[in-house]
Amino acid sequence: MTDRRHFLQSAFALGALQGLAVSPAGARAFAAFLEQGGAQEINPDHDAEAYDFWSGFLGKDANPVVAHKGRERGAPQQPAGSELQPYFLHYGPEGFKNAAELDASGLISEGDVNVSLNTSTIRISPQDQETFNHLQNAQIRLDVAQKNGILPELEAMAYTLVSGMLSSNGGTSHSPKAASSEGKGKSSGSKSSGGKSGSGSIQSIAVDSDAAWQKMQNVILPGGEGRWALNLEAQKKDSFMYKFLRTVMSNVGQFAPVVGLPGIAVSALQSFNVLYGAMHAQPVAIIKSNPMRMFATKQALQGTGAPGAVTGIMLKSGTYILIPAKQLPDPSQLKDLTVMQGRIVPPKTSIDELDSAALDTLKETTYVTFDVEARPSRLFRGPEPQKAG
Repeated sequence: MTDRRHFLQSAFALGALQGLAVSPAGARAFAAFLEQGGAQEINPDHDAEAYDFWSGFLGKDANPVVAHKGRERGAPQQPAGSELQPYFLHYGPEGFKNAAELDASGLISEGDVNVSLNTSTIRISPQDQETFNHLQNAQIRLDVAQKNGILPELEAMAYTLVSGMLSSNGGTSHSPKAASSEGKGKSSGSKSSGGKSGSGSIQSIAVDSDAAWQKMQNVILPGGEGRWALNLEAQKKDSFMYKFLRTVMSNVGQFAPVVGLPGIAVSALQSFNVLYGAMHAQPVAIIKSNPMRMFATKQALQGTGAPGAVTGIMLKSGTYILIPAKQLPDPSQLKDLTVMQGRIVPPKTSIDELDSAALDTLKETTYVTFDVEARPSRLFRGPEPQKAG
């Protein structure tokens, strides 16, 4: 056994790896440690493709998926691998709209923007639930990064959260805490709900008591532009990631916050990504994407020089539903549905039936929802930013 592998195993045993993960200095040092010895030497199940994806994660922009899977012959083809990219749907007063094709006139006019991701819910299709159960663990990772630093002299920051899921089939017992049904569906703990066998599952994963989630309710986008990514995957039971999850997760439900990096410098996040990628072993991706450009102001969009041809999504208040492109339902399936507490359900669904209704709606679709609020902000004294016009 090599010294590097012994070091990592000792870190697991002592529960010290999370400290390395959340410390920018520790993440940089550990990334250098990996680069010197190689991820393969430390992790025998090292997955080269996953390592390359995460080590290069911040260096690429994802293009939005705009062509619906059911469009007529001759419709534009999507890039290879885009079937796993999240299709960004926005739900607001006008119903469900592709966030890449929203009317830019509804954006904030200019200036800085304060973004709040208040809650999130994940609805897992029966097929994906079977994958999770078979592989015993899953992780969902959320990244929101600034395009510009708060000051020219400061580096742009990123807000990153990783939540883990351990399957009860893997011998790990959980006692889910009840999530609150009041307000906007916010919860004081994770909640896992499932119907009959093969019905999939639905969880609330926004944990108000968690400091990292709280900071996701105050993400500053200087100049109104940033990037957003979501990744959802499962890995085999004996992976290093699985061991990490078992080390840091408590019995708080099927999903629980594992690593929170709110307001970390992008360069430090890059170092953490090297560590994160090295821990992967034969992942099965459900949603996979590099960061997607997002524009919260008209000024940021116009600043691209070609706003009509920009590849990105519009960010404004409302509910965002992220769906793997290959599972995107036909628009006809959405036109008579609504969103309540992060669940896509028929209108007039009662509060106590939200989970069961969500499980019976769009049955073959996995999705993650975020309630987003975008507000004008002034980082420094100056003219009051104009609201959406």
